[in-house]
Amino acid sequence: MEQERPPLFNDRSLQITTKIVVIYAAFYMCTVVFQLLTNPLADNPLAPENAYDPLYVMAVVHLLVFVVTGASVLCKKYIWSLTTVAVAVVAMARFYYNDIALWIWSLTS
Repeated sequence: MEQERPPLFNDRSLQITTKIVVIYAAFYMCTVVFQLLTNPLADNPLAPENAYDPLYVMAVVHLLVFVVTGASVLCKKYIWSLTTVAVAVVAMARFYYNDIALWIWSLTS
């Protein structure tokens, strides 16, 4: 007799994926705050003034993802489109960080 496997895209996997995105966004923001506290820009006289600007932008992006997906978790209203967009935003921010950083530095210099 064949065992039935649960489908990949069921409600439980949606909940787990959303919670993972919330945890990852919170972790990213914690690492940014920790880096800013332990390695301030004033301690490095050779660093340009806008050295942390891409980090600030990425922290704001992750804060928005954290707020939106965190609200979804708190309200227990899980939506596939919301989770998919949040995963895509976080993944793109991670994969294209260097390109985004160069673009932000070109805008602020």
